[in-house]
Formats: sequence, C-alpha cells, structure tokens
Amino acid sequence: MEGANQIVIYHLTLTEIISLIIGVASIALGLFAIWLALHIKKESEALNKETKDLLVEIKTDAKSITRGVLSEMEKWGDLGRTVLTSSSEERRSGGEGVHSESKINAKD
Repeated sequence: MEGANQIVIYHLTLTEIISLIIGVASIALGLFAIWLALHIKKESEALNKETKDLLVEIKTDAKSITRGVLSEMEKWGDLGRTVLTSSSEERRSGGEGVHSESKINAKD
C-alpha cells in the first residue's frame, strides 16, 4: 500500500516547457492550416462552378450574335451584288449612266 500513496513530481526545465508550448502551438497551427485549406478549396470549387456556368452563357450569346452578324453580312453582300450587277446591266443596255451622258454630249 505504500506505493499507492506516493506522489510523482515531474520537474521540467525551462527548455522543456518552451518546447512543449511550441509543440502544442505547432499542432494548433497545423489543424488551422488544414481547416483553412479545406475552406478555401470549397470556396474555389463554388467559384469554378459559377465561372463554368457563365462561360456557357457567354458561348451561347456569342453564337447568337455570330448568327445575327453573319445573316446581316449575307444580306449586305446580296444587296451589293444586286447593285453591282444592275448598274453593269444598265450600262450594257444603254440605260442611265456614263454612256447616256456621252450621248447627250454628242447631240450638242
């Protein structure tokens, strides 16, 4: 029974106390770093999903704009070809244009 009543006393030096405090702080900082990394990962995944959704919207809008612009360019091209071919036909058939002015000048 005498052994059960004995008190064990630990004597820590100043170096051991500082080492123990630094060890506990190191574990706490490690746990904080793990939590922070997980938190930032979760936020970046949410932001990545939002960016992908916006990219899909941008691609859709770009395709719509491209289709509209191409149809307008096609209409302008058709109009230009019509104007160019009609003025060429008028000149060949003696319509108004450079040839009719030369006829007027020839009559004077």
